[in-house]
This record gives sequence, C-alpha cells and structure tokens, in this order.
Amino acid sequence: MKQVLFPGNTAIDEKRISFIETVVKRLSRRQVKKISAMITPYPISTCITGDDVRGDVLKYMFCAKGVIKKGLIYLSKQLPAGVEVNISIENDIGGESKSYIVSKKQMLVKPDLNVYSSDRMTVSVTPVNPEDKLTEVWISFLWIPEVKDTDVKSFLMDEIEEIELLEE
Repeated sequence: MKQVLFPGNTAIDEKRISFIETVVKRLSRRQVKKISAMITPYPISTCITGDDVRGDVLKYMFCAKGVIKKGLIYLSKQLPAGVEVNISIENDIGGESKSYIVSKKQMLVKPDLNVYSSDRMTVSVTPVNPEDKLTEVWISFLWIPEVKDTDVKSFLMDEIEEIELLEE
C-alpha cells in the first residue's frame, strides 16, 4: 500500500524526516548492482609424531578443481642439515611436484599448485642427513576451490537492508 509522505496541511516531524532518509538511502543502494563475496579457503592439515618421522605424512584427495595457495611446515626441532619436504599432486594422466628444504623450525611455502577433481596430494618429509631424526611434524595447506564449485547464497536487497536496519 502506498504511504502518503506529506498529508495536507500538517507539519513535517522528525519521524517523517527519518522515514524519508531511510527511503532515499535504500533507493541509492539499489543502483549498485555489484556485490562481492569472499570464498574461504579450506584448511588441509595433519600432525605426525613418532620416534623417527619420515616418508609420507599427509595424503589428501580433492573433490573439486581449485588451487593450493600456501602452506606452513612446522618441525619439532631444527635439524642441522635441514629437512626435504616434497609436495606431490598425482592423477591418472600424470602429476606435478614441488620440493622445499626446510632449514628452520617452521617455513611458509607458496606452492600455487592447480588441482582437479580426483587429484591426490601426498606430502613426504625426509631429513637431509639420514642420521637425523624428527619426532613431530605439523603440515597445513590452504586450498581454494574454484568459484563454480562453491555454494553461493543470494540475498535480496530487502534482506540486506533489514540486516542493516537492525544494526543501526
């Protein structure tokens, strides 16, 4: 139902002015048609402990296309010669791998590896000096799925405006 803003011969009070400001604010927002959304990366992580940790420490299969943007490797102790960390992506056609020598207790890596549905990732650790022993390894990666494989929640402008009005 149409609401009369200025009935004949009545004064304009604060309530009406506030209502007009709200209407103008809503109308100005409706002209913006682009709304951005964040796509949260998925964490993939593990911790392996033992008397002598070496070999495969993480295996993961991807269910959708995406990219592994960065990872963090944390070792229980810094080994003098370092630790080789190998990240391998395999599928039925072939694969790709990246290796890093970790010479500190922790290291941030940016593999930027593209992955596809059914790709399998294997992460392995090997002390450079075979005599060295690791007792604990923490590994974590951030995988960002492709936009078409994510759920997008659509909001009507009225829903967004209701949320904003509740916050005011």
